[in-house]
Amino acid sequence: MKLLKHERDFPNVIRAFLAPFIFFWPYIFGLPEGYELLTAIIVYFALGDSNYILHLHIHHPFTRSRPVNMALDLCLASVTGMTASNWRIQHLHGHHRGVELLFNGSKDWEIEKYSPLRALSYCLRSMWLTFCRPFMETVRKGVLDAVRQPINYRWGFIEHCLLFTLVLLLAWIDAGILLLYTLPLYVLTYFITRYVDYLNHYGCNEDSENKYEHANNSLSPMFNRLTHNFGYHTAHHLIPGAHWTALPDIHRRIEHRIPERCKKPVNWSWVLIPYHFYLSRLGRM
Repeated sequence: MKLLKHERDFPNVIRAFLAPFIFFWPYIFGLPEGYELLTAIIVYFALGDSNYILHLHIHHPFTRSRPVNMALDLCLASVTGMTASNWRIQHLHGHHRGVELLFNGSKDWEIEKYSPLRALSYCLRSMWLTFCRPFMETVRKGVLDAVRQPINYRWGFIEHCLLFTLVLLLAWIDAGILLLYTLPLYVLTYFITRYVDYLNHYGCNEDSENKYEHANNSLSPMFNRLTHNFGYHTAHHLIPGAHWTALPDIHRRIEHRIPERCKKPVNWSWVLIPYHFYLSRLGRM
């Protein structure tokens, strides 16, 4: 029996297992003096899609082996600061089931339309909820109530504790590198996650009976190539378990039913935030 569920995920598996070696090498060799920021930038862009890979993995596990999948979860959590259990709680069984308000607390004025102020407000406020509230769910449902369905919340609690233990270990090894390098990259990952989530849903009516207007879609070929077709977000919402390679075909089949206002030509990469702000002034976001 083949280990991989889909052969196209082989690069993702390799990258997931290599990611910790790349991310944590400064703790072995140190940060080059005078080039700390440049080092962080290089490492981020080498591993910048790790959270997209983790998102793919929680929707469609890469392998048929539970231990291997768990190892992939832990590797990706170590370089993103976001555990697989966090993703499953706030995204898989929260966002995709329409109960994400507990984890992002979005306000109507923020998501009514795009603006720099609304986007920053949404990201800076909800990123902390995205971190804290899934962990509190694991405490309440995992430690106190031993809930195991639809998520093993006790394992979720352990998984978060492993991440906290890792942070304490890194502080013991070199607190300076932790504060100047690791924690800022963790925070950046949470910010970017919230920003892309904002782009996916600003101006949409998620309470509408028309399921084709629940999400925006980035039709930028570059964005979709770099993020495993994450821009085809309506297709992803309709079939959350669909493999990422199937999303373009699903999108083509339903594209005529998606409102034009939900089809955006803009590349949603976070590095283009200044460009997004500029487009918003022109009324093109």
